[in-house]
Amino acid sequence: MLEERAAQWKDDYIRQGVLIGETRGEARGEIRGIALALQDLLEARFGLLPPSVTSCIASSSDATALRKLTLAAYHAETLQDFMDQMQKRQ
Repeated sequence: MLEERAAQWKDDYIRQGVLIGETRGEARGEIRGIALALQDLLEARFGLLPPSVTSCIASSSDATALRKLTLAAYHAETLQDFMDQMQKRQ
């Protein structure tokens, strides 16, 4: 009986680990996708980006903040305007 219970616990922990891994992977994928879209938008509007901008975008781990920055990039008149907005949000 204890042996069966231990096997069930093992299976439950494995399932939980898989769910946690999937959730984390999806979150990382979402962040990476938004970051790439933001960088593409900025490059399409303003040309080659300085390393400070690309590294700031790449280091972000907050999907909501990246979405807000994407809107800021859309509305910015210049790359400097965007960079100012980015600095305010840090």
